[in-house]
Amino acid sequence: MAYSAEGKKKNFPVFDCDSHIYEPPEVWDEYIPQAERQFAKTHFYRDADRLVSVRNGTVTFGNPNTFNYAAEMWHPGLTKHEMGAVRPGTEEWDEKIGRKACARDPHARIIDMNAAGIDQVMIFPSTFVYSPLIENAEAADICCRAYNNWVYDYCTASPKRLFPCAVLPIQDVNYAIRELRRVAKLGFKAALVRPIIANDKYPTFPEFDPLWKEFEELGIVLSMHTFPARGEALSRGLANQMAGRGKMFGDEDVLVYTPGQFVANIGAIMGSNQAISSAYSFMAEAMAWTGVVLMTGWLEKFPNLKAAVLESNATWLPLVLEKAETYLDLYKYTQEGEGALKIGDPTEVFYRQCHIAFETDEIPVFRMWDLFENIGLWSSDMPHLDGSEGWEAIANMTKAGVPQSVQEKMLCTNAAKLYGIEPELFVTEAPKEYQPIKMPRFATAR
Repeated sequence: MAYSAEGKKKNFPVFDCDSHIYEPPEVWDEYIPQAERQFAKTHFYRDADRLVSVRNGTVTFGNPNTFNYAAEMWHPGLTKHEMGAVRPGTEEWDEKIGRKACARDPHARIIDMNAAGIDQVMIFPSTFVYSPLIENAEAADICCRAYNNWVYDYCTASPKRLFPCAVLPIQDVNYAIRELRRVAKLGFKAALVRPIIANDKYPTFPEFDPLWKEFEELGIVLSMHTFPARGEALSRGLANQMAGRGKMFGDEDVLVYTPGQFVANIGAIMGSNQAISSAYSFMAEAMAWTGVVLMTGWLEKFPNLKAAVLESNATWLPLVLEKAETYLDLYKYTQEGEGALKIGDPTEVFYRQCHIAFETDEIPVFRMWDLFENIGLWSSDMPHLDGSEGWEAIANMTKAGVPQSVQEKMLCTNAAKLYGIEPELFVTEAPKEYQPIKMPRFATAR
């Protein structure tokens, strides 16, 4: 489908709270000091051109004739139906879809942002959302530092439009605090943490408390970013039944690290090759984290902490808030007596300290706009395969009857205020002509 936003106009800025790059090999091969490079790459490495991955010493290879490059395939004007109808690895895929250069080239991203009606954006990683699963803390520290330096340089190409989100070596609290302080001095406004079990720890466990206090002190936004669950099984018995489903840690490993695995693995055992993990893992991780922090008093421990729940949709939030309130009331007596947790009203606590990202196609959020007016953040997710345009978000919100003053909040002001960034209007009208910049599917010599 050809680009069809020509002539569309807007008079307020759109801030994309969650957009992505796809880490090029240069993150490791140029931004890690040579003396540390080989060590770090044996624990965590991704060559997105040659489809080589290393995780905790296990090497896997992808096939460019079957891999769909999901993290770098969307561009403005491309629909989900069109992407799903073309088989990866074909000349038709190269022509109609292709790999998008904006995943690593900030100048290409600005072109795509203009076409999508996006003025400013918070940039998140792709591969590094899996970095909490690195087992070696020193390697994680080296890799996270390299990524943060790379994305910082990426965003300096347009510092008023591109803003980097940091990743942290969550494997060691002291390493994470040190890196958080470093990136704060560089001007980072947010840092990503994935709400999963990693190295036998969940982010709300007490050993992480000093890190969250540091977030408070520095005013950095805790970005709880979810992602698809990969192929590890729920038990060894089930692992034997999951023939053909790719595993992150090798055939011998059995690991449960996210609630998003359950539905995906059951589907795999049933013989399904559908992307069940992508459909449900995001929501499962986010709902689990939200339920935990609301029903344990965790957020009250850090009253100045600012948190954003990202890439998990938002339609489910009112139900989770209601259920938390219901069962806290039903078991109110458990909060009485010396040493009992003091837990606040879930809705009041969430609205005081948290924001949540919604996507362009979430019509129920627009119909319940009064519940999201002050906490909703719009996400394009570009150039991931489920990306979307700002123009489309405006059109859907207008059709649902969302007042323009509320659209401005949910599409810009909330995110800019949360991140502490001055909103600026750069795109008032869609370009008359637009062609995305592509990269070759097959690696070129370096």
